[in-house]
Amino acid sequence: MQGGDILEIEKYVRNIFVESPQVTDQKRKKILKNFWENHTKEVIDLSLELAKKYGADREVVHLGALFHDFSLAYDREPHDEVSSHLAYEYLIVNWFNQTVAEKVRDIILKHRCKKFIPETLEEKIVSTADAIAHFIPAFYKGAAEVAREDYAEMIRENIEKLEDEYERKVFFEDEKKILKKYMKEFKENYYYKTK
Repeated sequence: MQGGDILEIEKYVRNIFVESPQVTDQKRKKILKNFWENHTKEVIDLSLELAKKYGADREVVHLGALFHDFSLAYDREPHDEVSSHLAYEYLIVNWFNQTVAEKVRDIILKHRCKKFIPETLEEKIVSTADAIAHFIPAFYKGAAEVAREDYAEMIRENIEKLEDEYERKVFFEDEKKILKKYMKEFKENYYYKTK
């Protein structure tokens, strides 16, 4: 692989989200910390589980999951395109070979399944993990608390997005079944109770 220690890189990215030295607004700092703890970290963990299960390149998957929403810490959109560029540059500067940097860039660029559709196993894994991570209630509770928004309203507004992501972003039959179950539980426990 060549390049830096992935755990050190994870500490660097975590610091950008949790400590947010680039942000002065306290509300935004809380949002970014919640985002790391309840989304990015979940995507990393799920991606690594799927990489092990399906025999994917764990290092490339780890880096792709780690950087998949990186530009959101800088409030830059479109976040898939900007994050892919930032990750590629970071990896090249930190002595990763070009092939690894390109694979990570492509994972990030394709994880939303909008302009580009995942093709490789590693791309499909991070996309799937990202979709599953959106069903974690702590993500919405934390976001609603920090944003001082009504949790129930956030759920109502996001259920269509979650259903769309289920259809577009989950590439493995086992995970489709699991996610279908999660979605049913999510609706029963959170969505229907908010109506």
